[in-house]
Amino acid sequence: MGTRSVTSNAPSGTVISTPPSGFTAIANVFTKDVTYTPGAIAALVGAVTTTTVTGLLTTDAVSVQCTGTMTAGAAIANARVSASNTLEITFTTAVALGVTLGSLTFRVTVCR
Repeated sequence: MGTRSVTSNAPSGTVISTPPSGFTAIANVFTKDVTYTPGAIAALVGAVTTTTVTGLLTTDAVSVQCTGTMTAGAAIANARVSASNTLEITFTTAVALGVTLGSLTFRVTVCR
């Protein structure tokens, strides 16, 4: 492989490093914090929730991480872009009683 030029919109002082052996560098990676209220999750089942995130495309790959503390027993099972501008997060529970998630902030990482 030859040398290639990389253009970044990273803040000044951000170090852009060479990926580890066997990894591929991805130029179009974006993050955004999104706050919404997922609501109730049934006991030992799960819930599919959606929220609007302007700019998402159905061809985007997304990763979602809760930046705060989620209710005990709840977990993120999957995340995807279900339609343009729509983030779908599937939650699951590992407890015998359902849980209700209040307002949470999620860091959404998009690979385009």
